Amino acid sequence: MQQIPLALDLVTPTSFEGFIGNDNLLLKALLSEQAGGHGEEQVFIHGPGGAGKSHLAQAACYHAGSLGRPAAYWPLRQLGGQLAAASEQIEAFGLAVIDDIDAVIGQSEGEFVLFDLINRAREAGVPLLLTASRPPAELPVRLPDLASRLAWGAIMAIHPPTDGEKIELLRNRAQARGLELPYAAAQWMLAHLPRDLGTLLGSLDQLDRQSMIAQRRLTIPFVKEALESTSE
Repeated sequence: MQQIPLALDLVTPTSFEGFIGNDNLLLKALLSEQAGGHGEEQVFIHGPGGAGKSHLAQAACYHAGSLGRPAAYWPLRQLGGQLAAASEQIEAFGLAVIDDIDAVIGQSEGEFVLFDLINRAREAGVPLLLTASRPPAELPVRLPDLASRLAWGAIMAIHPPTDGEKIELLRNRAQARGLELPYAAAQWMLAHLPRDLGTLLGSLDQLDRQSMIAQRRLTIPFVKEALESTSE
């Protein structure tokens, strides 16, 4: 069964193992069980931008796929009006993931389509994973029936990683690319860049390219020079 739509803007690596933060161990276990078909029928995870919602959403899909369970990943900010047609095929999947429901909250038509999809998933016995920036009770939902549906199942927050865990991740990712990122250079990045993981890992991508071109090690002076040149 083909996944629809295929995952877009994939986080690398899209795995539970690649998601850091000791405070998120219970959350990862919950999502792993759901993706395997023996956990919660519905899970709602929330966190601010850059917290890793899309990473976990895609990781759940890949985990389900590795177990032979076809998964659908629907990123609402990219799908636009395609969700209605996609939801008609919900019965075909072993896991349905709706990423970033904030995109339709407050829109009458979008809220109704989401409401209908949640009902279809429940009737078909398809595990459903929803992500948003805030918990259901704090979202400005117009449709009362949708508000009640969003509160079904487990609701869990994503805990941000500590500075030490971010530094460890940056250094491990650099090492996986064949680079040596000194602890002091990683500290500099954390002190001078936006602290969300998306920005930090994107900056590491830039450093990888720049260091290859310049044939230089990731010292603090080079890291500063390389990131400042790409931001101009």
